[in-house]
Amino acid sequence: MKLNSNNIVFRVDCSSQTGMGHLVRCIALAEMLKETFTIYFALQEPSQSIISKFIHVANHIIILPVTRDYKLDAENLIKQTSNDDTIVLDGYFFDADYQLKIKNSGYKLVCIDDLISWHQFADVVINHAEGIDESRYLKEEHTNLYLGLKYVMLRNAFLKIKQNVSNNTIITKVFISMGAADITNLTYRYTKTLLQIKTIEEVHLMVSSVNPHINSIEELIKINSNKKIICHFDISDNELVDLLKRVDLAICPASNVSLECCAVGVNLISGLTADNQAQLLNTLIKFNTIVNFGNLNELEESIILERIKKLINSPLVFEELRLNQKQMIDGDSPSRILNIFKELSTSKLSFRFATAEDADLYYEWANDELVRANSYNQDKIEYTGHVDWFNRKLKSIYCRFYLFFNNKKEPVGQVRIDKQGDEVIIGISIDSKHRGNSYGVEMLKKASANYLHYFSEAEIIAYIKCENNASYRIFIDAGFRNEEIVDMNGFKSYKLHKSTSCS
Repeated sequence: MKLNSNNIVFRVDCSSQTGMGHLVRCIALAEMLKETFTIYFALQEPSQSIISKFIHVANHIIILPVTRDYKLDAENLIKQTSNDDTIVLDGYFFDADYQLKIKNSGYKLVCIDDLISWHQFADVVINHAEGIDESRYLKEEHTNLYLGLKYVMLRNAFLKIKQNVSNNTIITKVFISMGAADITNLTYRYTKTLLQIKTIEEVHLMVSSVNPHINSIEELIKINSNKKIICHFDISDNELVDLLKRVDLAICPASNVSLECCAVGVNLISGLTADNQAQLLNTLIKFNTIVNFGNLNELEESIILERIKKLINSPLVFEELRLNQKQMIDGDSPSRILNIFKELSTSKLSFRFATAEDADLYYEWANDELVRANSYNQDKIEYTGHVDWFNRKLKSIYCRFYLFFNNKKEPVGQVRIDKQGDEVIIGISIDSKHRGNSYGVEMLKKASANYLHYFSEAEIIAYIKCENNASYRIFIDAGFRNEEIVDMNGFKSYKLHKSTSCS
């Protein structure tokens, strides 16, 4: 059954192999968006315990058949949604082919990424790790990147919290979270190590129903009944906040839980358990918020014991780290992310840069009767000269041909931004079949924003005949300012400007 418009559909899975991190991020995003959008979660036959984690933010649930064929999975998702919806993908299986399948079906697409492992066809990519160079991403021209902690995806309970101000230097209560899947059973190894330290009075383990090693952990607790070891199964965000406020030390990999620890403010040991955590670990190191244990999988129990004992005996090491944690997260990511989705939801168009194969289409548009009437050179354009000019401009680093498409993948018009002498000039034309659809403002905004991204010092100039009120209004609505009246090729014209300072 097809859905209504203005929906956000989160396509995410969790299991004993992939863990719960993708789902937790999507829950955080859904909390930021649920007041504005209708929220759907799409999963492959989730259990009731999994559904219980996100039911508070989901208006509806889409149950997809279980399959390891993700080409088929994309087809199943398309069958149960509408291309008026925005799809959010978060997971290791939603690669370039999956994205292309969704985009070619006319959807608006957002990808949550922490791998930088394939070409991005999405409209929006969000990666909340710091210090990532945009050039690392292979992507389409229309793909917008939102990188860094300005876009951190944390649940409300952690964004609204008044950070912990405890200066307790005695470490007796320890929190351990090694991920919901914890395939290598690090929870067991680190708990067993902590039991050898006499001053540790309590060990709190955050574990999940998808953990395949629950029996061994429960056996360890049974054997050490003289110690207070507490398993917290699938606890809520508010329960986790309360728990982190009570403990003196947290041990977890560089995952979303580590950011949640920083939001609360707690002495924190971190490191890697999987390759996709490397970017976030670098973020925690950059802000100097953790004691880095490196690869948590490779440490022998004797080394773990030695390092933790040393930290317990020198607890002031953590004081500066806790202060730095306060600087990491400003709490404004929900409004930034909501604006991204609002803008995307109202977007009607995507673009790519024109190629030599588009010369005939541009020739047809250039000789359109209305285009010629509004041009400063009103003569009919000859084909051979057009092709020579077009191919020459394609080679210019300062010229950009932006070719726009609607959701049906129909070409609707073009914007050209070209450096001519000392000025950077912009021009627009819309296919006669697509006029009246209010495409012009979006085309000008997207094209000028893209050009100014690459040429940030540029000032884009628009010349518009004074009698062309429709074009004048479109440019004004697209943010062009500093109006002048000038003579342009014998025509009284508006001269409008746009730059990074007024965009």
